[in-house]
Amino acid sequence: MAQDNATPVYFDDATGTLVFADERIELRPKTYAVAKFLAAHPQQVCSKETIMNAVWENSFVEDQAVFQSINEIRRKFAPTAVIQTYPRRGYAWLLPTTSQPAIQSQTQTATKRSKPRWLLLSVLVPVLLGSVTIGWFSFVDTGERSSWLQEGPRSKTTEHQALMVLPTDTTALTNDDRGLGFGALQTVLQRLPSDSDRTVFQASDVLDIMDRKPVTKPSDYFTVSGATQIISSQLSGVPGEYSLLFTVWQRDGTQRHGVLHGETLEKVISDYTEALMLQLFGELARPHRGTSSLLTTTLTHRAMTLLARGETQAAIPYLESAVLEHPEEPMQRFLLARSYLHLGQAESALPHIEAGLTALDALPPQPLRGRLLYLKGVALMANNLPAASHFLRAAQSQAEAQQDWLYHAYAKAMQGQVLIQQQHFSEAEPLLAESLRYQQLLNCPLGIVQGHLDYFDFYFAQGNTAKARAELQLAEQIVLERNLEMVQSTIEEYKIKLIKS
Repeated sequence: MAQDNATPVYFDDATGTLVFADERIELRPKTYAVAKFLAAHPQQVCSKETIMNAVWENSFVEDQAVFQSINEIRRKFAPTAVIQTYPRRGYAWLLPTTSQPAIQSQTQTATKRSKPRWLLLSVLVPVLLGSVTIGWFSFVDTGERSSWLQEGPRSKTTEHQALMVLPTDTTALTNDDRGLGFGALQTVLQRLPSDSDRTVFQASDVLDIMDRKPVTKPSDYFTVSGATQIISSQLSGVPGEYSLLFTVWQRDGTQRHGVLHGETLEKVISDYTEALMLQLFGELARPHRGTSSLLTTTLTHRAMTLLARGETQAAIPYLESAVLEHPEEPMQRFLLARSYLHLGQAESALPHIEAGLTALDALPPQPLRGRLLYLKGVALMANNLPAASHFLRAAQSQAEAQQDWLYHAYAKAMQGQVLIQQQHFSEAEPLLAESLRYQQLLNCPLGIVQGHLDYFDFYFAQGNTAKARAELQLAEQIVLERNLEMVQSTIEEYKIKLIKS
């Protein structure tokens, strides 16, 4: 497709397709409606709300539907610029339109799929703290009260207990869920019981206290409140793989840590509330969900805090210590193997992958098996592509059986990467497409970015630098729009690769 921003676009309502530069472009019905609406307002900045009201009138949809349609239109027109993004304002159509079809003879049907991909877990995602739906919580004490966990909730003081739950820190999230910090707080407060023995600060009280003084750590709020316990928490991850770290701060300086994993935010926040109710109020019978020691959980909590900040190398000693403390725990093996892969140390990762798979043989079926098989496939890609392909297919099968759709998509994307290296491009493209489509449905920015980078690899390997450049531009645009600083260096590496070609 020629890069000609003066070429007009013809909207064929009879077929629901567009004609541009001697090609017929097929779009989904709602995407076609979005394109036609924007084209009817050329050079005018249309907000997401305006587009939603025009295209999805009387329907309840999230604004990610607009984002997905915009992304689809850009892909079909690539490398021609068709829509300009104005951050926090909206979108504007750039091309002229015509009332006459531009094709007078036979046209080619552009069957450019909405191509997609996951995010190379071992490359882009230190924020992807390992999360499997098997995750329960471990709750540990860094002071002298380690028996508190086994004995149940108790207090050694006679002062009146006052609990302050802080809004959940969501700055590590990379999608539109960043604003749920106060929503999570409200959800927790609604479920926590109130009784005469303990005061639970309500949301308005918490906000008032937070306004009194800037702090460097949650325990600083003890000086401006009557709280005897303060709970802080941090969410990280992407749709399908979330982690929540939380700490109970005591006025006497001791801390207790917890780690939660879940595929959905609702699951993680629900477990968070349940954990607090159990440990602070003793209202729930504790289910048996693992036997991690207090030390193992403390080490894992510290490691995951570092991973959330992108400090993978610093996290590894804590994970190694956790594995030595509790070698039968597969989750720590998974986290350690993935950290090694992030650093490009496949040989160091493989023994922990094998040990994790062996440990899972004695446990009921769970998503972690498919995830470890996925890591094994990734680890083998450097020197054994047939074996890598075998384990990635096994990971996809396991993930499908456990309905772990995130890693089902990851495995397909990495199989696509194997096929690219083998130059089996016709087999690779459908796998990349399906993986990216999943990320677009989840509106996962990191996943969508990696999907475009996968397509960069796909086109670059075939010598099509124009389309590779277009994919890189789409990836960079999302990085800038969503302020994804953690992948900016990866974008720069791809730019250098393009320059050197």
